[in-house]
Amino acid sequence: MALDVVGCPPDDARVEAKSIVGANIRAQRKRLGLTQESLAERAGMHPVEVGRAERGVRDLRVSTVAKLGRALDVPAMELLRGI
Repeated sequence: MALDVVGCPPDDARVEAKSIVGANIRAQRKRLGLTQESLAERAGMHPVEVGRAERGVRDLRVSTVAKLGRALDVPAMELLRGI
């Protein structure tokens, strides 16, 4: 059985939620015509973090979702739509 980074079995619902949030981030970024690098700069993040968030491989804190929402000019809840 594969384990995630904290030693827990992967949770399909968590994986799906991260993928949905990542797709929402990407869609909003593209809507604004931003690159991952420019979004990262606006959000005060490293571009690698933005890429990992968009690919759904990073568990995001609520504060990070809020920061990305502000950088994308959308409510944080918009990034959680569909979960």
